[in-house]
Amino acid sequence: MKNQVFDELINSMSNCSKCTSLKKKNGKDCSLINIYQTQEFCKNIPSIWTDWYNRLDSKIMIIGQDWGPYNDMRQLNEQYINNPDRENWKYLVEQEKSNTKKLLNYYIRESSENKYSLDDMFITNAIMCARKGNNYRGNNIDLKKSTNNCSKYLLKQINIVKPKVILTLGYYPLLSLSKIYSFNIEKTLKDVINNSPEIMINDFIIIPLYHPVAQIKKSEQLKQYKRIWKYIIQ
Repeated sequence: MKNQVFDELINSMSNCSKCTSLKKKNGKDCSLINIYQTQEFCKNIPSIWTDWYNRLDSKIMIIGQDWGPYNDMRQLNEQYINNPDRENWKYLVEQEKSNTKKLLNYYIRESSENKYSLDDMFITNAIMCARKGNNYRGNNIDLKKSTNNCSKYLLKQINIVKPKVILTLGYYPLLSLSKIYSFNIEKTLKDVINNSPEIMINDFIIIPLYHPVAQIKKSEQLKQYKRIWKYIIQ
């Protein structure tokens, strides 16, 4: 049932063009690539960030900022399509060696005393389309506009998965949730975490986190991750 509803969501996203022609006031091109226009593409990108269909019953949802460059997604798709079976999918997901993934897994395992890992979590992003070019960072994206443009699709994902806990990585995923659920947040992530380390919304909890690679002490990062488990481990 959830798979079918998620298919419908992808069909809906395939028709969206809000971010495909974005420009800043100075004329800077901030347009993104809609990865959902072909289901054969978007459903066949082996990564923790796009492993949606295997994680729809997760109790924990992680929301990052954006996918990064389209070219990386295209390469993963090509590697999988050449050998489209479950073992190759798992292999390619495991081969992903980013610092973000490594540190996320460390914080989750460490804080849960090895009871949970990234494999147990539904992972998505606040911005649903991919960047042009080859860089994960830079000013080739309008974070605020694209975050707002994608918020209705993020809400639909939350309603499908129905997590008990949502973890936001960085400021913009939290900003998106604040718009969706009409709550106020401070202007900096540090102030949010200090003043509202847990945010109760309806029947789930939002736990705001720094990005895993942010220059924050591990002990400070872990303090937030440890908040997760009182809602999950009974």
